[in-house]
Amino acid sequence: MGGTDDPSNLIEVSVEQHAELHFALYLEHGRWQDYIAALGLANIIEKEEVVRQVMSETHKGKTPWNKGKKIGPNLKLKEYHKNKVYTEDQLKRMSEGGQVGGARNKGRKRPDLAERNRTRDKTECQRGPDGRFRKKRNSDGPLV
Repeated sequence: MGGTDDPSNLIEVSVEQHAELHFALYLEHGRWQDYIAALGLANIIEKEEVVRQVMSETHKGKTPWNKGKKIGPNLKLKEYHKNKVYTEDQLKRMSEGGQVGGARNKGRKRPDLAERNRTRDKTECQRGPDGRFRKKRNSDGPLV
């Protein structure tokens, strides 16, 4: 711990020896960083677990960023609706679709158009080379 990166202050060790040295430092000084480093170097825990434990240890004892912040209007609204008692009519309309007025964005059912589209001749709707739909010509030549 401490010291410089001077070549006389460095020793070359294997990964296993590096893990053992970190564990010895942990036993001597009790630093959690050495314990996690020893476990990670010895492949006892995965890299993700090392990162998770380091993040956990560094944030212990700190006040969360949102402690004491006021709850936003959306959370209050959710609390209000969670505790609200609905009538049978309201529950029926909500089950059909939107919460306020029943089914929404469903469109009007037009079986006549559906049948027309199924039987329509698809050759009259063709795209040109530019990707746009071409207009159909009448028998006498002008565009329709």
